[in-house]
Amino acid sequence: MRAHPDRQRLVPERLWKYFDEHIVASSWYPERDYFVLIEALMKTIDPKSVGGDVWRFFARYSVRGDVGGKDVPGAGKSATKGVYRGFASVGPDEPERFFRLATGLWRQYHDSGTMQILGGRARTNSVVSRLVGFQIPIQGFVQLQGYYVEEFGRMIGLDVVSSVTRSTVRGEPFCEWEYRLGRTPATEAFVASLPALPGEGRGT
Repeated sequence: MRAHPDRQRLVPERLWKYFDEHIVASSWYPERDYFVLIEALMKTIDPKSVGGDVWRFFARYSVRGDVGGKDVPGAGKSATKGVYRGFASVGPDEPERFFRLATGLWRQYHDSGTMQILGGRARTNSVVSRLVGFQIPIQGFVQLQGYYVEEFGRMIGLDVVSSVTRSTVRGEPFCEWEYRLGRTPATEAFVASLPALPGEGRGT
């Protein structure tokens, strides 16, 4: 946003300070400011230039940069490159550890809210997680959380497909995601070890 010619039109004046101040990757900043800034950034990105879905692009950028320690083509250099590289030590045959790390990553980016694993559905070989104590105001950002886990899985060789089943944007009290896993002995054993959840999710 700093280099964009329309930055002052896209961002409220109270947030112009971020254009001039040095941003410290390890510091905490108000979430309300972040959501305004990310929506403004969305308006500057042509979906065709990033593969069609800007939220998925953001997830790929975060995972590959922060966890993988790699730059994403077309996105410039990540200010937090490799900051969570230790999370990438998990393998595709360790789904329990993968989800423990994936849910734990929420607290690396946010100082409020808790991401929890609720249980699993053996018929669909899926895992359900829920975010409590945090209201996400943008539906795209809700989807981004699922995309982040997908991209994290792809990076370590684990097949994961996400869907949003509950959302605070829709007036529900929490956000929830269902993650369908590719069937392997390891993923099926992990899902079977979780509390069994009834029925199907309401993924969108």
